[in-house]
Amino acid sequence: MSGVMRFNLQKAGFEVEVAENGRIAAEWLMAEPFDLLLTDFQMPEMDGDELCRRLRECPLNDEIPIIMVSAKGFELDIPSLQAELGIVEVIYKPFSPRQIVETVNQVLSAVSVAS
Repeated sequence: MSGVMRFNLQKAGFEVEVAENGRIAAEWLMAEPFDLLLTDFQMPEMDGDELCRRLRECPLNDEIPIIMVSAKGFELDIPSLQAELGIVEVIYKPFSPRQIVETVNQVLSAVSVAS
C-alpha cells in the first residue's frame, strides 16, 4: 500500500496496518481480528488469491470483508473470486486514494448495517 493511500485512510479516521508482503499479512490475520482486508492481487511472497484463501480458513477472520486491488482486471475471473473468497469489491489500477477511502467507507457501512 502506498504511503499516500495509508495517509488518506488514516486521515479518514481508519487505523491502518501495512504488511510488507502477503506472507506477513497472513501471519497478522491469523493472529488477531481485523475489520477489513484491503489487498493487492500481486504481492511478493504470497499473492492476494492465496492470502484470501488462507484468511477464509481462519475462524478469527473468516468473515471479514475483502477489497482487492489489481492491475490484472481483464485476466481475473472476478465473479469466481467473489463467490469463492467473499471478495466484496475489486478496484482496478490506476485508482485514486479518494476512491479507496470511499470504497472502504461503503463496505464498512454495509457491514455495520447488516450486523
